[in-house]
This record gives sequence, structure tokens and C-alpha cells, in this order.
Amino acid sequence: MFRRLTLLAVTLLLLGSGAFATTYPVTVVDDLGRAVTLTAAPQRVISMLPSHTESVCAIEACDLLIGVDRHSNYPAQVTGLPQLGDAFAPDLEAVLALDPDFVLVDEYSGLQAPLTDLGITVFAGSPQTIDETMAFLLLLGAMLDRETEAAVLVGQLEGEIKGVAAVLTGVTGPRVFVELDPTPYSIGPSSYIGELVAAAGGVNIVTEAMGEFPQVDPEYVVLQDPQVIVLTDAPFGVTADSVAARPGWSAIEAVVDGRVYELDTAAADIISRSGPRMGEAVRLLAALFHPGLF
Repeated sequence: MFRRLTLLAVTLLLLGSGAFATTYPVTVVDDLGRAVTLTAAPQRVISMLPSHTESVCAIEACDLLIGVDRHSNYPAQVTGLPQLGDAFAPDLEAVLALDPDFVLVDEYSGLQAPLTDLGITVFAGSPQTIDETMAFLLLLGAMLDRETEAAVLVGQLEGEIKGVAAVLTGVTGPRVFVELDPTPYSIGPSSYIGELVAAAGGVNIVTEAMGEFPQVDPEYVVLQDPQVIVLTDAPFGVTADSVAARPGWSAIEAVVDGRVYELDTAAADIISRSGPRMGEAVRLLAALFHPGLF
């Protein structure tokens, strides 16, 4: 499965098959373990996941897109494309009417099944870590005949992340709690956002043993006393004031010091989408965690 491929493995795979000049047909394996064969460079691409839309455009293949899911809102040029529902409520009739030769979907919705039945070539999968995101960008470059552009992008992203790390050398990071919803659900260290937190110099109060996306006991958060709270659910009405009103939370250091950060929709998208804006995501979080350095 794609998820088991590391950045190094994908790089070696591409180099071994003549990277930077795709020879078709090309066969890759998606996150569902399906062999996906492209007989020629795709010319009519549909993306049913916002992070895939951003990735396609970031490797200079935006001109290939003929339709996107309803959540794809970046870059601006994709907002004028036909919207085709979303992964869990797709407009299959509209997809078929656009006559795509390649569709990118996630691995959870099952959307690959009806599309494949309609005779459309589909890649099902999405990266879940920083390393997987780098690997996916290279793989996407190979599928869309944009190998050079993908390699340059990956190099830029690696440089951006290393640049933040260099600034943070010897700096002690704050204890951080990232809230996905007010239940509250959060992110574990091995999740994509968890890795962004670490790359930005934060110390996640959620442990590895708690899982990638755990529902956290509110009392646990109080006991861990985070110094920074990041609200990705702020676009849905959660505020610093509503957090402070929770039993016991008014005494949390982040609340006392005014370091409960309400992300707007644009910022929440940046840190939640595993794609080409990961460098921007790390810098965004680093500026929250270390305001004197960024």
C-alpha cells in the first residue's frame, strides 16, 4: 500500500524508472492496495479531495483539472471549476458528464468503486504524515508527467521545514493542545498535524498511546496544563471565551496567558490539509508557539 512507501522508497522507485520523464504506461499502487495503470499522461483530471487539488496545482498541473469537490477552495483558480459534491456525497452523473481520464479520491469513502465501475481510472489514497505527503507529491508528479516540478516542490518543502528547525535549535517548546472539536477530539503525535506541531517546536500533550485522533477527557487537558491551545474548530463557533468557561479550564496556563488561538477557516485549512502548504503550516504554528522568533 502507498502508506507504507517512505519518501526515500518513492524517490528510488522513480529514479529507477527514469524519473523526470515518465514513460507510459505507468502502474502505481494506491492506499487500498489497488494497481492503478495510466496508459498515457492524463489530460482531464478530477480531484475529490481539497489536499489533492492543492497538490495537483502545486506541481503546475492545475490546467489538467476539469472538476473538483465542493471543499476545494485553493488556489483561487480552482474556484471557477465545476463542483462535484464531496467524497461522501458525490455527483456521479456530473463526474461522468465531464469525461475525466483520471480521478483522485480518498481511501475511506469507497468512491473508487462506482467510478471504476464506470470505466474511469481512479487513484484512492491520501497521505497521513509529513513523509507520506512528500512521497505522494513525487508519486503524483510521476502520474501526471510533472516529475521535475514535484521534485522541486519537495525540495522546497524540505528546506522550509529545516529552516524552522534551525531557528528553533536549543529552544524549549511550549506544551500544546490542538482541538479538532469541542468534544474534545485532538491529534496524536504520529498524525499529520501532530507532526506539524513537533516540527514547529511544540510539545503535544496528547501521547502516542492515546492514538492519532483521540477523544480526550477534559480533565486530562486541565491536568496537563497546556501553555498553548490551538482551536481548529473556531470556524464552527468555538472561542477562547467558551474554552475558558469549561469546568476547570479557566486555570489552564494557555487561558490565563491569553494563548488560546482561534484559527480562521483559511488557517485551519492550511494545517489540516496534508499537501504542498505544509511549510506554511509549520511556520504558522511556529509563530503561535514562539512569537518572539517568527
